[in-house]
Amino acid sequence: MTEPGKEKIAFDVETSRILQILSSEIYDSPKAFLRENVQNAYDAILMRCTAQDLPVEERRIEITVKPDRLTVRDDGIGMTEDVLKNNFWKAGSSGKKSELAQRSGVIGTFGIGAMANFGVCTALRVETRHIESELTLVSSAKRDDLKIAQDCIDLERIAEDREPGTIVMADLDPANPIDESAACEYLSQYVRFLPVPVIVNGRLISQEGFEDTLAGKAKGFEQISSCVVSRGEYAGTLQVSVNGQNRVLARLTDIELNGTAIKGETFFVQDGGTTHGFRNLFGLAPVPVSGHYGFGGFVNLDILHPTAGREALSRESIQHVANLLAMVEAEVSQVIADTPVADANQQFQQYILSHGLTPLAKGVKISVRPADDMIALGSVATYEPDKPKHYYTGQDATILKRFASDQANLFHVSQANPRRKLQLRYLSQIVKLEQVPERTIVERISATQLTIEEAMFLVRLRSILLDDYLMPDVDAAFATISHGVSFHVEKTDRALQISIARGIPAVSMVLECYTAARDVFDGFMKDFVREHIYPHIRDYVPSSTKQGRDALYKRLKENKELFRIEESDYGAIESLLADYLAGKAEFSDVIRTSRSRAAVQRQHVSRAQVGSVEDEFPDIIQANDSAPPPNELEAAPPIMREDVESDMKVLTVSAEHQKLNNFKMFLAISDRMVKREGEFLRWPHTTKLIWGAHRVIYIFADTTGSISLYYDIELKSPLETDQTGGAMFPTTTIVTKNRIFIPVPGALEPAFQITDGDKEFYVRFDTIP
Repeated sequence: MTEPGKEKIAFDVETSRILQILSSEIYDSPKAFLRENVQNAYDAILMRCTAQDLPVEERRIEITVKPDRLTVRDDGIGMTEDVLKNNFWKAGSSGKKSELAQRSGVIGTFGIGAMANFGVCTALRVETRHIESELTLVSSAKRDDLKIAQDCIDLERIAEDREPGTIVMADLDPANPIDESAACEYLSQYVRFLPVPVIVNGRLISQEGFEDTLAGKAKGFEQISSCVVSRGEYAGTLQVSVNGQNRVLARLTDIELNGTAIKGETFFVQDGGTTHGFRNLFGLAPVPVSGHYGFGGFVNLDILHPTAGREALSRESIQHVANLLAMVEAEVSQVIADTPVADANQQFQQYILSHGLTPLAKGVKISVRPADDMIALGSVATYEPDKPKHYYTGQDATILKRFASDQANLFHVSQANPRRKLQLRYLSQIVKLEQVPERTIVERISATQLTIEEAMFLVRLRSILLDDYLMPDVDAAFATISHGVSFHVEKTDRALQISIARGIPAVSMVLECYTAARDVFDGFMKDFVREHIYPHIRDYVPSSTKQGRDALYKRLKENKELFRIEESDYGAIESLLADYLAGKAEFSDVIRTSRSRAAVQRQHVSRAQVGSVEDEFPDIIQANDSAPPPNELEAAPPIMREDVESDMKVLTVSAEHQKLNNFKMFLAISDRMVKREGEFLRWPHTTKLIWGAHRVIYIFADTTGSISLYYDIELKSPLETDQTGGAMFPTTTIVTKNRIFIPVPGALEPAFQITDGDKEFYVRFDTIP
């Protein structure tokens, strides 16, 4: 039985096991042995070159990789006996905190030394000679022989004629093999930019030009600014560049910290991925910093320091980079605010939104109607100053049409962020613009207060809506409308109430026509209805409803019966047309099937039947182009000139006109189609074309899309274009007393041009319910 009392217990450790644990905690890869010793070699070279004023490029680091041994050789400053004993072989003490080391810009300062090497090797041998020594020091140790506080490391002093430098040789632990390929791949990320040659088994893996690499990253960028910047403790010279995709590149040089120059620079590219940290061009670790621009690139600064394990940067180093990045982003935002990049760069918009820098959004654009332009927010206040201005945040087409007119501008806020939030803040805080009101004030003018011209205007308006649009229940009047609104449409139980602002330019032009040129008044009125009224009443036109569609189809069917076109005449073209447009059928299938349709009709066009729109319908060309017809691809009414008779079959236009949607040629459909299907084309419809080889097929559809009319033209000569094509076009049908003209796109004009003689082609047509 042990007697009561006190005694001491000896403190002891299993040295080899502690070394393995220590090294595995500090270095997470066996290859880190190479990085540690190559970094030490580079530091030694830097110190020798500083001490002896030698060019770094003439020094050398050689690495030999064998299955069982690694060797790192340098011709650097070498180690004195004191450094070898107290720094290399003693963990926790660094020999790189001297004044020479600091001036040289060495990388490592932690003093882990040889100890960590034993995580991957079983024996270590070091041969070194200092630049001021005549002796070569050879020391070695085996992992299994190491004991704490015991003399277990061999040291030999050899007098020989040998160049300064150090050789580290390690016998590898079989559990941690390293081959040449893996060694090169791993080391390259750290030594690629070193000016000193780093050679692995005869293969150079360093001396990649840092400036050349940056120049490659900057390819396609154009510098737009260079200025001195400062923020808190930091200052430097910032160069800002942009490329064709509106990405930003920022390079910061001549950096100072509290007035002291910092060696190195930062190089950031927008969406550039990871930011890599370097010190004196030696790779350290990725820098975990981020900002609004997604900047990534290279940071090579002598204020960066690795952690003990070299796998990360110190907290202080990361904070330095984060502060520099914040300074760069702030200045970049100031620079590009005055450039077109501001409108295209979402990261810039997000940055100024997040930092409350709304005035910097002056270059961000916003849509303005009715001009349908995009203007900078900074120009909103001065844009057409004599007109009322409002902004609208929604998508309601009725509101867009109501508040955007010749009398008032409507700024349409984007639906996508961050642009939307910026636009809203700028319009409300900077321009102090009002949003569209919830209610428009309409004060209708009584008939007793109208002029004769205005009264005739309303009478003709109602008759056109009745005759051409089948709308009997319409109450049209002039009115005083608030907020610069030109047209206000409201459906009541009794009628569709249409209010027109008195004195708007479009009305004034028509009234003047009634007074000065009454013979073209009717045409001008029909154009007014088509261009200005129809967009507001589209949803109320009977053809837009099922009831109206059924009525139209009934009338078309009656026309077919009159001319004895039987249902058996229908082929498969209706389904094939749908399949072709959906990419499910070939164009040749459509053409082949169409041959089985109703009897082919020949169409002749002579040179004498080619005229011009200017001669046949001068009032169309003379009409004011300030309010063009909507270029939307949805159903639109035709241009009505039923009081004009024309003998022409092809019409051309000398110049493009907005009222004709910039078409320069129009083709008359066959007389038979006018008689049988002309009623269809007097209603609002869409226009679609497909073409290829010898064929051009027009497909017209009513407002609901439920009824289609096709017009198939077979040419004797093939089209000049080799490509089969198809597209929607803005409806620009012209209806006259005896003819109906349809537009010819520019690519198809050569097929219908007649220089002499005449042209003959075949046509087929039918409706598709």
